[in-house]
Amino acid sequence: MPSISKIRFTNVVYEGGSKRYNDDIFVFEGNNGAILLENGGGKTVFIQTVLQAILPHSDLAERKIKDTLSLEGNPAHIAVEWILNERPRRYALTAVTLFLVNGKLDSYRYVYEYGSGDSNSIENIPFVRNISNGNKRPAGREEMNDYYQYMSKEHVNAKRFSTIREYQKYIEENFKIIPMEWRRISLINGEEGGVEKFFDGCKTTESLVDRLLIPVAEEALAGNGMKDFADTFENQREHFKQHNYLKKNIDESKLIQDRIRKYVEVYK
Repeated sequence: MPSISKIRFTNVVYEGGSKRYNDDIFVFEGNNGAILLENGGGKTVFIQTVLQAILPHSDLAERKIKDTLSLEGNPAHIAVEWILNERPRRYALTAVTLFLVNGKLDSYRYVYEYGSGDSNSIENIPFVRNISNGNKRPAGREEMNDYYQYMSKEHVNAKRFSTIREYQKYIEENFKIIPMEWRRISLINGEEGGVEKFFDGCKTTESLVDRLLIPVAEEALAGNGMKDFADTFENQREHFKQHNYLKKNIDESKLIQDRIRKYVEVYK
């Protein structure tokens, strides 16, 4: 899995408008990081918002994202920059613009792959617009739709997606960002009491298997997991056959070698 370089939240408004990220970038540069928030400071909101860039429209702890964020006005823009390769440095950008249409959640999904110093990097996405008095405002959904369409037409490494399934399939196949793994992260963080509470309930091998590993296996079987396993097995079957053939020849050679040794001992 690639590591996170940066996270950007623009017009992420919650708790009825009393709290917000106007346009904030969190820099990790592929390192482990910690964001310290006081109780009630929005830890769950932060996690659920980040998840939208991998799992658009996803719930967390049975909280729907349209209930977590205030989306009645301007949309919320969420982007994550991932480090795909160190030398030369290559990035992948996964971005989602969330909005409501007649009270129903909808979104634009967008990805872009680029190198260092790219003019369309995460910092340069036009999530904010300048206005006449020198202030800034969040970009509207149609403005972002126009930008995503323009980028996808002008740059071969930029793409937008009509469905969430296409989006997730693309980031998994091209960036190795595995939605299923992030669903497990969502499951763990959605537990009341967080990660510590979740693993407090997994103190035995059986409970860990039941609560984490079996759901992963079930999801794989429900999706393409069984097909992937079957394809892998089919690809390796010839290697298994070759291995058995060579092992048989080796065993026969050892038997012949033992007999020759006995004859040599007799006629010495």
